[in-house]
Amino acid sequence: MNKENNSKHWKFGIFYYNPDDPSEVIEKNNGKGSTINFASKGGRRTFALMMIPAYIAIILVIAIYLFYV
Repeated sequence: MNKENNSKHWKFGIFYYNPDDPSEVIEKNNGKGSTINFASKGGRRTFALMMIPAYIAIILVIAIYLFYV
C-alpha cells in the first residue's frame, strides 16, 4: 500500500488518481479503509468488475418492468 498523502492526487477528497503510482488499491487519506487508484489500468478494471452486479440489477429491473407493463 502507498503511504503517500499528497492532496494533488485526491480528486474531491475521495478519489485517488495518480498515474505514477502502479498500485491498484491504496489506503484512504484518514487511514480507515482503502480506495482504488483510478489512474491505473488495474484500478479501473477492479472498479468495472465491482460495478457488474449493479449493471445486472438495473437491467433486470428494467426487463421485469417492461415484461409486466
